[in-house]
Amino acid sequence: MGERAYPVAAPDCSDRRNVYYLFAKTVVLLGQHLLVRPHLEMDPEILTLKRRGGAVYLYCGLHKSLWETSGVLPPLFHAGLPVPYVGMGDNLVKGRLFQNLSRKIGAFPVRRPSSRREVLESARKLRDDILSFVAHGLDVMIFPEGTRRNIPTHARYGDFFPAVFEALIEYETNRDAIRAGHPELPAYETFIVPFNVDYSRVREAHEMVGDEGGKPRTLHVLDSLSMLRGIGDTYLSYGAPIRVADHLHLGRKGLAALSRMRCLELVKILPVNVASRAILELEPGSEVSPTALGETLRRVLDALRPYADRFRGFRPGDSHAEILRRARQARVDFRGLVAPDLRLYRLYAGYIAHYLQPDPAMAG
Repeated sequence: MGERAYPVAAPDCSDRRNVYYLFAKTVVLLGQHLLVRPHLEMDPEILTLKRRGGAVYLYCGLHKSLWETSGVLPPLFHAGLPVPYVGMGDNLVKGRLFQNLSRKIGAFPVRRPSSRREVLESARKLRDDILSFVAHGLDVMIFPEGTRRNIPTHARYGDFFPAVFEALIEYETNRDAIRAGHPELPAYETFIVPFNVDYSRVREAHEMVGDEGGKPRTLHVLDSLSMLRGIGDTYLSYGAPIRVADHLHLGRKGLAALSRMRCLELVKILPVNVASRAILELEPGSEVSPTALGETLRRVLDALRPYADRFRGFRPGDSHAEILRRARQARVDFRGLVAPDLRLYRLYAGYIAHYLQPDPAMAG
């Protein structure tokens, strides 16, 4: 008897051969070239596997800013890699018109649930969507935390939703059955490519720590342009691909935890992170003198020395004054401990907290 067929729906997306995608691509590429200072690190195996053929990627990354949904794509395009289809929360793109336009340029909606029933429905749909992309050989990009709010709210990166990784395990487990039902589809090897973006200035930092609770903005052309104007230096890191077939024994939760750990290892340590951590070590209400801040800076740098290979935007031997000067590029003062500034310090310090205190994903 032959293999029982395993039907997979066609992806709900455009093939991108349309004027909307051409326009969006032009705007993003020009903005990246003219208005952003990107610093790129990409594991060479990403290109090697694609050139060999038969590899399909799920790019998964930590979520800090709305900019990532488009800003991480130009380096892949310039490297000659297929531009992945990007999962985007359906709360970010309002209205049927803009949602249809998003599909035409290569985004697909990820439902933001508001009840337990909707959580299960959303997880099933996300799993099915990713499975359909992968089975048809289309790369996908997803932010498995599901929100930018984990660091400002919980001071830690969020866990990754297992449904994303369940789709990859389902494909690898049922690859022959899928091909039996769809003989026109080649067999692919699936890989997870972890990535991360670090910012000298998070574009919506003040918004996320503000009194209004960091309500996400609706994405539109003008907002995207303002996003580019407020970026500055970005540090984009694409890590070594994880071959899913080698990790099936982990199950969906284990694969999610492994992917999260690989993303955490890509986090870079910038002047604003170091300075923010240092000022938070001062006593509340105490004077922020150069001497006191210099001493806490020294202690923080000593604690981070094992990760000196992840310092960016400064060197271990730079003076404290130079580190503070560069940190202020984030539009943070570092001269007081008043409440609004404290929230910003905690945000920027939170991005590197896993290097200074235990995180379950970094164990082992």
